[in-house]
Amino acid sequence: MSEWIRFALTAAFVLAGLAFCCVGVFGLFKFKYAANRMHAAAVVDTMGISLCMLGFAISAPDLFSGLKILLVIVFWWLSSPVASHLLCRLEITTDEQRGEYMTVHRGTLLQERLAEEAAAQDETGNEIETKEEQA
Repeated sequence: MSEWIRFALTAAFVLAGLAFCCVGVFGLFKFKYAANRMHAAAVVDTMGISLCMLGFAISAPDLFSGLKILLVIVFWWLSSPVASHLLCRLEITTDEQRGEYMTVHRGTLLQERLAEEAAAQDETGNEIETKEEQA
């Protein structure tokens, strides 16, 4: 009887993980901007694969193998969101076309930085010296 319960729990967790993965793959193709696609990929990483691995840990043949799989899940939960955040932050800081939506390092808007650069130029395109450059 306990084998059937383990099988049912394993199947439930694996199917839930596959459902998250399918939604994430749909998001990767549906979303337009890279930050949105990165979020969909991060959801697949943290929830989808972790649920599948939890199902595999339940069906592990011995306790030691199950604990190793659980340690992989903990490592996955610690490393995947950090890596996704760093990649998304790089995308945000280098994407000048979406400046009005994204913030850059230290909380200033990219659009404000571009506006300051445009204000530092006169109508002929020559740069006007700013106060920092004069000092």
